[in-house]
Amino acid sequence: MPWIPWIEVEKDDTPNEEVQQLYKKTRNAVTGKISDLTRLTSLTPVVSGHIDRLCSAIYKNASGLSTREKEIAALVTSAFIGCVH
Repeated sequence: MPWIPWIEVEKDDTPNEEVQQLYKKTRNAVTGKISDLTRLTSLTPVVSGHIDRLCSAIYKNASGLSTREKEIAALVTSAFIGCVH
């Protein structure tokens, strides 16, 4: 299912250098994709960067679960709330 935003976001080829840097830093190393959350907050790149770092810190420092268990929990949660990816 293609991602079609209903709010304004910065495009991948934006001339805004701050957003270009944000997209470069937050792009998924494996898939090359930019997260929906980063796109949705791209009009405020400073805030978007803070949100990305917070999410990463929480995910990486969560204790008690293996990486596999975290991924399974994320998948189940996404399915439960109707997330399309």
